[in-house]
Amino acid sequence: MNRFAELLDRLAYEPGRNNKLRLITGYFREVGDPDRGYALAALTGALSFKHAKPALIRDLIAARTDEVLFGLSYDYVGDLSETVALMWPRRVPGNGKSFPGHPSP
Repeated sequence: MNRFAELLDRLAYEPGRNNKLRLITGYFREVGDPDRGYALAALTGALSFKHAKPALIRDLIAARTDEVLFGLSYDYVGDLSETVALMWPRRVPGNGKSFPGHPSP
């Protein structure tokens, strides 16, 4: 989904309609399923996270991080989703090295 985040950034700064359509078309040609489907749902407003309540998100991060560290971080950052995005552990491939870039849930 990092490619989708890049697409959104480019769309936000692109003033021309035709160029936006070109960016979207290129994205859908290059990206495979299921990311293509998630992107389409997000762009059309059909993507719903009605079951992702704050309590569920807190439970997920609590299972992956230290409770005290999370509490202090949440107090400092002030936003649950931002705190979780910053603290979520990176996926580790079989060789024990972390993947570069944004941590992915």
